[in-house]
Amino acid sequence: MKIFTFRTRQTAGARRGRRRAPDRLGLGGGSPRKEKISVFRVGIVVGTLAVVLAVYMPLGPGNFFVPSEGQIAKADILAPFDFPVLKDEETLRREREAEAAKVPPVVQVREEVTTRMEQEIREFFLDVERIIDTEGEVEDQRRMIADLDVPLSETAQNILLDLASETRLRQEVIAFYQEVLEKGVLNDKGLFLDEGYDRIAVARDDEEYVLGIDNFLDLEELSILATERGRAVFGDQRSQLNTFFEVTTHFAAPNFFYDVHETEVRRQARRDAVSPHTEFYLKGQKIIGAHERVTKNHVRVLRSLEKKWTEERMKQRPWQRVLPHAGRLLAAMTVIVLFALYIHRHRPRVYARDRHMLLLAVIGVIGIGLTALVGGFGLSLYLIPVPLVAMLATLLFDDRVGIALTGAFLLLVSLVEGLPLPLVFTLGVGGAAAVYGVAGLRERKSFWNSLLYLAAAYVISIGAADFLHLVPGLETLQKIGFGLLGAFTSVGLAMISLPVFEAVFRVTTNVTLLELSDLNRPLLKNLALMAPGTYHHSIMVGNLSEAAAERVGANSLLARVGAYYHDIGKTTKPEYFVENQGGGENKHDRLSPKISALILISHVREGVELARKEGLPREIVDVIREHHGDTLMAFFYEKAKAADPESEVPEGEFRYPGPKPRAKENGIVMLADVAEAATRALVEPTPGRIRERILEVTDAKFRENQLDECDLTFRELRAIQESFVPILTSAMHSRIRYPDEVRREEARFAVGDLLRKSPERKV
Repeated sequence: MKIFTFRTRQTAGARRGRRRAPDRLGLGGGSPRKEKISVFRVGIVVGTLAVVLAVYMPLGPGNFFVPSEGQIAKADILAPFDFPVLKDEETLRREREAEAAKVPPVVQVREEVTTRMEQEIREFFLDVERIIDTEGEVEDQRRMIADLDVPLSETAQNILLDLASETRLRQEVIAFYQEVLEKGVLNDKGLFLDEGYDRIAVARDDEEYVLGIDNFLDLEELSILATERGRAVFGDQRSQLNTFFEVTTHFAAPNFFYDVHETEVRRQARRDAVSPHTEFYLKGQKIIGAHERVTKNHVRVLRSLEKKWTEERMKQRPWQRVLPHAGRLLAAMTVIVLFALYIHRHRPRVYARDRHMLLLAVIGVIGIGLTALVGGFGLSLYLIPVPLVAMLATLLFDDRVGIALTGAFLLLVSLVEGLPLPLVFTLGVGGAAAVYGVAGLRERKSFWNSLLYLAAAYVISIGAADFLHLVPGLETLQKIGFGLLGAFTSVGLAMISLPVFEAVFRVTTNVTLLELSDLNRPLLKNLALMAPGTYHHSIMVGNLSEAAAERVGANSLLARVGAYYHDIGKTTKPEYFVENQGGGENKHDRLSPKISALILISHVREGVELARKEGLPREIVDVIREHHGDTLMAFFYEKAKAADPESEVPEGEFRYPGPKPRAKENGIVMLADVAEAATRALVEPTPGRIRERILEVTDAKFRENQLDECDLTFRELRAIQESFVPILTSAMHSRIRYPDEVRREEARFAVGDLLRKSPERKV
C-alpha cells in the first residue's frame, strides 16, 4: 500500500488512469508486471491464427459484398470486367431436365440373342426327330423328350412323337419366332410407358432409328400373340394348340435391351448444352445506379459477378492468391495484439495467468468456428454468435473483459467476412446488450433476463438500420426473427457451456460463489455446530466485507463468501479460540506462549487443507491463507518475552505464515476480521468507542504493512473504515436497561472492584 505525501504530474496521471470499475474476482489491480512472453502464450496466438486461416482459407481469395434486395444503392456499381449473368439454380435445373426429357430411351439390339434363340429352337426339334427315329417304346421316347429340359405336358409329348404333327409344329414355331424376333421383344417396355415415353431409339449395328413403343412386344404380349397365332393355325385342335403354346413360351426371351448408360450420356450432353447464362455484361456497363432500389434481378447479376470475381482471383499467380490470406493473417494478428495489450493494461491478473488467456482464446475460436458454420450452411448472418462470446467472457471474467473480447471478435469477423455496416451495427448492439444483461449475474435463472435485453437490442437495431435504408417490412421481420433465434441460441449455449468452462479452466464465477454462499453447505454447517462463536463471527465479517467491497468497487460477492470460509480451520480446535469459550476457562492460560501461537497459526493451514479437500475455488483458498497476512501475535510474543526476559525470543515463531493479502477482497476480509473481533471485545460499545476502535485496529494493519500488496489506496481504506462503523454500531449497540438490570450490573462491578483491590489476588 502506497501513500504519496505529495502529488507529482506522474502520480496524478497514474491516479487518473486508475481503474474504478468493479473488479470481479479480484482480476484487476496491481501494476502489470513486465513479463517475458512465454512459449505457451506464443502457442495460444499461433493456434488462434491457425484456426482463423484454416476456417477461412477454403472460401477463396476474398468476399464480394452483395446487397440485399430492397436496399438502396449508395453509389453506381459498374462491371469491372466482362462477365455472363447466370441463371438461378432452380431455373437452370428445370431447363436442363426439360432438355434431357426430350432424349428418347436408347435400345440396343442383341443379334446374338436372336441367333441363339433360333439355334435352340432348331436343335430342339432335331433332337425330337432323332428320338422319333429310334422307333423305341413310347415310354422310352417320352423319357428321352423329358431329358431335353423343356417342360412339356404328356399331351405335348405325344404330339411331338407324331412325325407329321412334329413337322407342322416345327414349321409354325420357327415361322412365329422369325416374325416376332424381327419385330423385337423388349425387356423394359412397361418402364418406358411409366416414364411417359411413347418412342424409343433403336441402335442396330451402325444404324439408328426411332420407333413408337407400340411396334415392340414384351414377354406378356408375346404370350398373348402366341395364343392368337395357335388358334389361327390349329383352330379347334386343342392338343396341337397347347403344344404350340408350351413350346413358344418356353423359348420366349427379349432381344431388345434398354441401354441405361448410353441414354444417360445422351441426356447429360443435352443438359450440358443448355446455356447457364441469360445475358452478358461488358466491362464498364452499369449494373445498378446510385440511389436505386436493389431488385431481385440486381442481386442475381451481382451474384454472377461475385462468382466471376472468385474465378478471376483463382486464376492469379500463387503469390497473388496468397495476398488475401496474408491480409487476413495480419488483420487477425493486429486484433489479437490489441486485445492482449488491453487486457495487460486493464486486467493484469487475467493477463498474468496462462490458463485465463487460453480460455479467452478458446471462447474466440469457438465463436469463429460457429461463424464459419453459419456461413458454410448459408444461414442468416444475424445468427453470428457475438452474444455468446460476450456472455461467456463476461460471466467467466467481468464486463470489461467481456466488452473487449466482444469488440475484438466482431472486428475480426467483420474483416474476414466482409460484413456490411448495418449488420456490424446490429451485432455490436447485441454484444453490448449481452454484456449488460449478464454483468453481475448472481443466479442461473437470470440468464432469461439477459434474453429480454438481447431481444430488445436486436429488434431496435435491426429496425433502425432497415428503416434508414428503406428495406421492406417483410424482410425486416425476417431479420428480426433470425436475430431472436440467434439470441435464444446464444443464451442456451452459454447456460450449457458455462459449467464446463468453470470446471475445465477452474474459473470462479458469481454463480459458483452464490452456490458456495449457501449456509447449508457441509463446511459451514460443521462450522456452526463445532464452533458457533466462529460461525457468528464469520457471518458478521461477511456482512462487513460485502459492504466495504461495494464501497470501493471490489467484488462484494467474493468478499462475503470468502469471509464465510476464512476461519473454517478453527473447527479442528474450536475451544482454543476466545469466541467459542463463552466466558469459560481460557485453555491458553495453561499453555506456553509458543504452543498457543502454534495452535492459532494452525487454523490457517488446516483451513486451507479443508478448503482444498472440499474443492473450493482458488480465490476462496487465498482468502483463508491471506486473511491474517504475516501479522505478529503481539500478546503471546510479549508474554513469551516476559516469561524469559534474559533470552531473545524469535519473532518469526509468533507470526502468521502469510502471504499478505494480494487482492482487494482479501485485504477487506482482513480488515473486517480484525474490526469485528476488536469491537466485540469492547465493554461498553458506544458509537464513539466503536468508531475509535475500528480506526485503531485497521490503521494498525496499515502501519504493519499488511496491505502493501493488495492495491488498496488510502482513500479506499478510509471508505472501508466508514462502511464498518454503521454495521458494527448497529450490531453492538446497547439496548435500554431496566432498573433491576442496572442494580445487578452495579453490584457486579462493585464485586469486581473488591476483587481487584484484594491483596491476595494476583494480577
